Amino acid sequence: MNKTHNKNTRPLIIGSLLILAIFLITYLRFSFSPGPPDTAGQLQNEINSTLGKATKISPSQLAQKITAKESLNLIDVREAGDYAQEHLPDSTNIPLSTLKNSISVLEKNKTYVLIDATASLATTAYGVKTFSEAGFSHVVYLEGGFAAWKDSYNQTISAGNPNSFSDQSKVSYITSEKLKAMLEKEKNVTLIDVRKNSDYVQGHLKGALNIFLEDLESKRETLPASGKIVLYDADGSGAAFQAAVRLFDMGVFNAYTLSDGLATWQSKKFEVVK
Repeated sequence: MNKTHNKNTRPLIIGSLLILAIFLITYLRFSFSPGPPDTAGQLQNEINSTLGKATKISPSQLAQKITAKESLNLIDVREAGDYAQEHLPDSTNIPLSTLKNSISVLEKNKTYVLIDATASLATTAYGVKTFSEAGFSHVVYLEGGFAAWKDSYNQTISAGNPNSFSDQSKVSYITSEKLKAMLEKEKNVTLIDVRKNSDYVQGHLKGALNIFLEDLESKRETLPASGKIVLYDADGSGAAFQAAVRLFDMGVFNAYTLSDGLATWQSKKFEVVK
């Protein structure tokens, strides 16, 4: 299991490090040293000074606080693509490249946890410095970043990769025929259409809720605690699979994916409403 885990994690870390290297060259020297170029040693001293005044939290400590439902605001400062691929539950993505212009909407009296890609102290220091200069006093950073969190096997929510054996193992499938039989025999079944609302209103399964794929995480508290959940999209090729993976990562284990999608359901002349 560790070999598979490391194999899946390595591309994420390599890609993140490349992005961080580019960011470091573009932003950090000017952020920490607005005057003439400084030596690498001087830059390192400024980074060390910034982080020396900051508070760090280990993955295990953060996991305990999340379990205890402490009031924390998780700010993931990785690039949007990395965040979309996998992230901590209930975290908000504000990439470092947009941080200065984005944190003005945040409340300064709350506690924020900065989540970087790895243990790259330069970019972490930039995030801490940006929050500090904006007047935020309750800011800590995750020691080792997202990579350390994942390597400790803490909970993450992944986008859902159909080519991943791990993600495939999270999904249970059901065909249109079997779903129709299930609906005829069972009452406690929740249907969720993960397409856009503009598609949903053109025709959907009777009684289905419309929760767009990208809204699923924020609306998970509205999902039923019991019974079965069936997720579907247009043809069963993508969104419903990704939705099932995300629900599994969120601890919802009673979900099924309609393998042949709404198109097959309609082709069999099963009921569709508007």
